[in-house]
Amino acid sequence: MVGFKKWIFLVGASIPFSLLAEKSPEEGLIKLSTNSAKINKIVDSYVSSHALDSGVILVAKSGKVIYEGSHGLADRLLDKRIKNNDSFQIASLSKPITAALVLKLEEQGKLKLDSTLADYFPEFNNASGKKITLHHLLSHTSGLPNHFAIDGWFNEDFHRKTSELEFTSLIAKLSPLFEPGGDYLYSNLGYFLLGKVIEKSTKESYLRSIQKYIYEPLNMMESGVALGFQSYADKVRGYQWKVGGGYQEQISKNMSLFGAGASIYTSVNDLHRFDLALYGDDFLSDKSKKRLFSPQHPYSWRIESIPITQGLEVNVHTYDGKFDGYSTMMTRFIDDKHSIIILSNTGISYFLKQQLTLDIAGVLYGQNVPNRKNDPTLSLIKGVVSGNFNHTFNGLKAEKNNFDFNEQSLSSLAFELLWANIASDSLKLFAFIKSEFPKSPRAKLNLQRACEHRLAKNVENRVSICS
Repeated sequence: MVGFKKWIFLVGASIPFSLLAEKSPEEGLIKLSTNSAKINKIVDSYVSSHALDSGVILVAKSGKVIYEGSHGLADRLLDKRIKNNDSFQIASLSKPITAALVLKLEEQGKLKLDSTLADYFPEFNNASGKKITLHHLLSHTSGLPNHFAIDGWFNEDFHRKTSELEFTSLIAKLSPLFEPGGDYLYSNLGYFLLGKVIEKSTKESYLRSIQKYIYEPLNMMESGVALGFQSYADKVRGYQWKVGGGYQEQISKNMSLFGAGASIYTSVNDLHRFDLALYGDDFLSDKSKKRLFSPQHPYSWRIESIPITQGLEVNVHTYDGKFDGYSTMMTRFIDDKHSIIILSNTGISYFLKQQLTLDIAGVLYGQNVPNRKNDPTLSLIKGVVSGNFNHTFNGLKAEKNNFDFNEQSLSSLAFELLWANIASDSLKLFAFIKSEFPKSPRAKLNLQRACEHRLAKNVENRVSICS
């Protein structure tokens, strides 16, 4: 998966924030710290452009929370605002927590990382099942494909009618795409199976296991697991852009088919508790943490160094998730015990989560607040939400010599438009990217991929755009 080390070096009507303020020891007054004010200015530029329309952000410096801001709506129908302690579905950010749970159980002798799928599932009493170990599942080196490979996955009836046992049988029928341990391939299916292994090893549900071994010891009282079609959306609903502007609520999926890989809901404060626990030895042993954060085969963490300035890179452990409007990212600056946690329910893109994290990290390391006022991607997002995308897009094209276009940033937006089923605008943007970056193989490939995507098949002018 694309990590921070793949990033290029990144060097603008306010929405009210609920902020964690700091007390001035000189004056004894509650006021915004300098860092908090700078971070607020950064976040405000993303909020005002609708790039981060709703969500919560927590920033900690040396383990201490210096900023906590909530903004936007948890429920647009009821006009219910988001609060700092609200819990969000965190999608694939569930995986590092599940990985920690597996390691806790291994420490207690309840399972072994070199056990195979055949040891737990009669459905996997086959050649691949006898080779794929828990280590392979944890490190995404099993060769199992992602859940999109399951026949019928995009059919709503599939989610309503398929039981977890039936889903396990379907996975067992898939052929690994490479020899276990031979390569890396991100797989939600592997973490679904890990959830079942946890249940077999503890003789308790995944929910009860994670409560007993993770939530309760770490006082993560705002965390849980979504079961079936019962998500945490009754508290904070997930939204995606819609054609013509605004947002539409996302339809609930059967979270049991995502299981241990994507079904956790939690808050920024609980994630910060989890973050801090990973520094000491009371929660996980040093041996377990070395496995969790292995540079070669980490267990659902990205082990990276990221650029703060041209001459400064810092070491981080990071991961993210995105699912039906929920978009999350957690970044741990391990040498300084800083952390940045982003939870959103309006689908901020992967690239912009990275960029926002870097912008905030710059403040933590003494840099100036970047100016995002003329960021073309943020301008286009504002056009999408306001229903004026074409006007904004045409204006940017007409004045393109006045803007510094970033291929990765624009491509990330184009994919978000496609996944929001705004396919016509997506294809137009991909075609523009290809024309602006004619020497980029990635720009050409992305346009081809978008043109062949199932959501773009019925775009009226697809042939002319894609030719």
